[in-house]
Amino acid sequence: MKSCISYPAEDIILGILEIENGREAEKQGERELLKQMLGYDVVLNYNEDGKPLIEGYHISISHTKGIVVILLSKGLEVGIDIEYHSDRIQKIAQRFLRPDETYTTTSDLLIAWCAKEAAYKLFSEEHLTYQEMKVDISENQLIDLKTTVTINFIPLIHSEYVIVMCWANK
Repeated sequence: MKSCISYPAEDIILGILEIENGREAEKQGERELLKQMLGYDVVLNYNEDGKPLIEGYHISISHTKGIVVILLSKGLEVGIDIEYHSDRIQKIAQRFLRPDETYTTTSDLLIAWCAKEAAYKLFSEEHLTYQEMKVDISENQLIDLKTTVTINFIPLIHSEYVIVMCWANK
């Protein structure tokens, strides 16, 4: 599976690529997908927090069991996360949910988790904790409680995984 989806109104490009499992396959998949998305080989660097950097674009990358996803934009900060469907999320929900986030289904928990992970990448310099982010799945919104900034997110639900992507002017 290879897919590149462009959201021209938002200046966003989403790439999805099926890869082999393993760290080396993830790195190779990132390079291959970036080349497919942009049409040329890209030098991928990382800042001190591990955030990926490429010249001319804001970038966010995520992996799960055999899939790599990349979100790119020239003008907007971006964040993306992907998680494989698993009931394991039920066991760790209390670690990332706030008391006022009462999600119980596996699908809702995966969306909430991915939204917080994507927002963490979007607001990486703030080093937000899960408790400083509040997800409203019914509105597809997340509030950064440190700054009271609200962002919209887009959940993409597949039979095997959930992707959440978000972006903002900064």
